[in-house]
Amino acid sequence: MLSRLDLAVDVDVLSERLPRDIEASAYFIVAEALTNVVKHARATRATVRAAVDDGGLTLEVRDDRVGGTDPDGHGLMGIADRVDALGGGLTIQSPEGDGTALVARLPLSTAWPPASTGR
Repeated sequence: MLSRLDLAVDVDVLSERLPRDIEASAYFIVAEALTNVVKHARATRATVRAAVDDGGLTLEVRDDRVGGTDPDGHGLMGIADRVDALGGGLTIQSPEGDGTALVARLPLSTAWPPASTGR
């Protein structure tokens, strides 16, 4: 995905696998957020972070440019709908002239992480 973007992206993500629905949703959230950065932010750099803590996955996408994001834009509404459908939360901070930070929090199943099979 990142090789197709004309944007420098720093990535700090998990090495372990997550439940399929969470992984798929995380992919589409990050892809849409980076698409928005390329289309609207006039950014020179973006950062993507993913971390698991307190029973949830936190995704963070930041850019370094114009800010002033419209939370009612089509892309952000799609992200918000996806996060909401999973019972998560979304925050967007986008002060004019100071970049945008999108943070999505997705709950993980109580069955994650999977129990060791002992093999």
